[in-house]
Amino acid sequence: MKRISLLKIMAFGVLALVHTACENAKYDVIDNLVYINEASTSKTKELTLTEGTTRTSLTVRLVNIINQTIKANLFIDESVLDAYNKKNETNYKMPPKEYISFPESVTIEAGSVSADPVNVDIKSFEAEGGAQYAIPISIKNVEGGIEKSESSSSFLLVLVKPLKQAVPKLTWYNGMHAAPEGAWGLALPNYTLEWWSKVTSKSGNGGYTKNNQAIINSGGSGTELYIRFGDLIYSENGSYKNNFLQVKTMGSQFDTGDPTKGKGLEAQKWYHFAVSYDAASGTTLLYQNGTVVASLSSSIGQPMNIDQFQMISSGEEYFPDFCEMCQVRFWKVTRTVNQIKKSMYTEVDYTDKNLLLYLPMNEGEGATILHDVTGNGHDVEIGNSNLGNENRQKVTWETYSFAQ
Repeated sequence: MKRISLLKIMAFGVLALVHTACENAKYDVIDNLVYINEASTSKTKELTLTEGTTRTSLTVRLVNIINQTIKANLFIDESVLDAYNKKNETNYKMPPKEYISFPESVTIEAGSVSADPVNVDIKSFEAEGGAQYAIPISIKNVEGGIEKSESSSSFLLVLVKPLKQAVPKLTWYNGMHAAPEGAWGLALPNYTLEWWSKVTSKSGNGGYTKNNQAIINSGGSGTELYIRFGDLIYSENGSYKNNFLQVKTMGSQFDTGDPTKGKGLEAQKWYHFAVSYDAASGTTLLYQNGTVVASLSSSIGQPMNIDQFQMISSGEEYFPDFCEMCQVRFWKVTRTVNQIKKSMYTEVDYTDKNLLLYLPMNEGEGATILHDVTGNGHDVEIGNSNLGNENRQKVTWETYSFAQ
């Protein structure tokens, strides 16, 4: 009898252990979630593309370790990209799927909290019309009764393709205007104008050798938008300094800062500049390399009238240096500082509805037309402001990479 009782007690103990283990497993499942580790701290990651194949990795994991194997599938979830674009007013597109590869199935072994890192490979591809791209990856079909985390089950890889292009070297005899000359007829309550430029003297030593080297002349009746290097306002040891950018607009002027106080521009160095205007506040901002360096207040409600768009326009007497320029973009909206910073080192979508004019200026050796890629018809013939000059279309080109 004692032996039977002991066996019964042992059996009940085993059953209790099994029951407890089952209950623990059940509770482990209920109290657990599967998620993408990287998405727990940020929903996006910028990935700079390189030639060939660019690789990054993601890790799928559990909140808690459990004693069973978990499998999950990954997939490209275009609904995530659509939602991101809508929320952030962006226009990222999906790259062609044949250029993207990653394992669709991942396994978290029993007793582990995470799967092995998943490699995501992106092969080089040609961007279409300045478009920007992103890859949305999500978890689906989790096996083993574990739910996925709604907040961290998706991750967006934002692809950054660094700007690399041929750039023309321009001087006074290349003076030009965008078509049609004097017939734009625009009254803009908001605008942003941006570009890259570099100034070098004809001798190759130094630059900014003259005042009033006008790189852009726009504006129209009642307003002005005249942008130049140098004016006779800053001097040192009896000599005027010309290594600053000045914007004349709305009956006044402002600039990038006093060169005699350490704010001068360096010759033979690339700078990104932007000018933005908002009529509702009467505020014009001047940016240098993505940072506001000056502001100007004018009458509230005054639109900017635009009748023309000239470049390298101040003639032989006032434009002796070479100016390399590219990525000239004229928007009909006031771009934010984040938008300006974000797109400085990349192209932007040629079809963006807010672009009035976009001259990448990347045509290369032998080109005589700089194309407005927006489709708005503001193409530029190099030298068309100096039709009688035999050198008007004489331009050399050099390829540059623009990277942060």
